[in-house]
Formats: sequence, C-alpha cells, structure tokens
Amino acid sequence: METRPKAIVLWGKEDLLVSSFGYYLASQKNWQVVGISKKESIEILDQAVKETNPDFVIIRLGEYNVTTLLPMQLLQRHPSLKVITVRLENNSMEVYSKYARETKKATDLISVLDHTWNQRPAVTAGERI
Repeated sequence: METRPKAIVLWGKEDLLVSSFGYYLASQKNWQVVGISKKESIEILDQAVKETNPDFVIIRLGEYNVTTLLPMQLLQRHPSLKVITVRLENNSMEVYSKYARETKKATDLISVLDHTWNQRPAVTAGERI
C-alpha cells in the first residue's frame, strides 16, 4: 500500500536559508515541497494552501514584517493544517495546530484536558531543542 506523500508549503524570504530548507525537505522520502516567495502576498499563500492541501505550512519569520497572527489566520481557514514558524534571531520554532471537538457532556472537557496534557511536548517554554 502506497502512502500519500507529506505536503509542505514553505513561505519565506528568497534567501539561502529558505532555499536550504526547501532542498532538505524535498530530499526526504515521500515529502513534497511547494516554495512560495515572501514577495507574494498572504492571499497567494492562502490560495496555495487551498490548492495543495498540505500537511504543514512553514513560515520564516524575521526581519521583514509578517504578522504573528498569520498562523492563527491559516488555522481558522484550514483547521487540519499544522503551521510551523521559524525565527533565525533566536533559533526557535513554534508549532501551531487546531483541534476541534463537539461537546456533549461536562466530562468531555476533562477528556480534552487529559488528552492535551498527555500530548504536550517534552520541551518546556524557553528550552532549546
């Protein structure tokens, strides 16, 4: 059984770092990468997400003006997406995802809290990977 390749949209400034990310990710088995220049608008990024239905969007944040609300805007329009922001200034990444669930009874809140607590990353805030 052949599995669907992971699809990634990479959005950032056209520089060596973003090119390196793209080449590295594309070299991985079963990964498809679509690169979009930061010169393109956020609307173009959103359109690419609609057309390619990626598993991940990687956004390079940095010296140019990109709103930090962008991951939340993308998740609102594409709930199954995972968004990763990368910052060179402090060598950090942030991972955003959305989880929605219908609530039928009060204990549903407890099960979501337990699930969220058990799924939290091993790295704590401020800790370097």
